[in-house]
Amino acid sequence: MALPVYRKAARWILDHMLWDSADAPGGGFWPGLWATRKLLLALVGSGVLTWREWVEHHPPEIVIVELVHFVFVFAVIALLVYVGLWFRTRKSPTSQTRR
Repeated sequence: MALPVYRKAARWILDHMLWDSADAPGGGFWPGLWATRKLLLALVGSGVLTWREWVEHHPPEIVIVELVHFVFVFAVIALLVYVGLWFRTRKSPTSQTRR
């Protein structure tokens, strides 16, 4: 039986965005930090965007602004990862030669 679309999307987000340990050797703190690099990059990016707007918003509004920035930055990173994976799995035209 095929998996529902929301489970495929959730699995992709978990595997490729939240915990990507493809290049991290072994276990421990530093490889774990490397595995969550995209999530941490989204947090830092949204923090920088929110810091620039800090004086324009009141404290209750800044939480909503931070959440919107985080979702936007995380979506941009996900799009870049998806495009990178698509280009990596695509076969180059030179490898499809006739024999």
